[in-house]
Amino acid sequence: MRYKVKGARPKKYNSVASLALCLTRDLSMNDTPIIQTTCPYCGVGCGISAQVNEQNHQVNIRGDKSHPANFGRLCSKGSALGETVELKGRLLQPKVYGRDVGWAEALDLVADSFINTIEKYGPDAVAIYGSGQLLTEDYYVANKLMKGFIGSGNMDTNSRLCMSSSVAGHKRAFGSDTVPGCY
Repeated sequence: MRYKVKGARPKKYNSVASLALCLTRDLSMNDTPIIQTTCPYCGVGCGISAQVNEQNHQVNIRGDKSHPANFGRLCSKGSALGETVELKGRLLQPKVYGRDVGWAEALDLVADSFINTIEKYGPDAVAIYGSGQLLTEDYYVANKLMKGFIGSGNMDTNSRLCMSSSVAGHKRAFGSDTVPGCY
């Protein structure tokens, strides 16, 4: 099933702003329910209003105007989120050595690999790299797992390795450490 992203990559639009406007404009989906969600791409956690019309194979992505992180604005990555729905090669379920497996088998493989590596090389041979989208409570649990249970300090996150350098750049470029609503 192929989905059309309304206005995706039209020739007449030549800027990111006009492309974002094009991607968010879709009058034919007025009766389609709106799903409030969060953009998965960085640690900002922008609010998204998404509509998926399976009958017409359309996806509509807009910034959530009531969300305190972005007040309806989306960067180019968030604006293009609907284009990822039908990408060829998109991973939709776990794979092990190229074959589709269930979640239970995939998680068992990861757990067994962690256990075997720790038994063979010690707890400092494994690490957790967390997402910038984790909540404080999620970070707490991940740190407890890594430091308290596994016994290693090898815990890091996208928040430090990616977003901290980005924030430093924002401070120098824009005078503020906040991520702009558009790039």
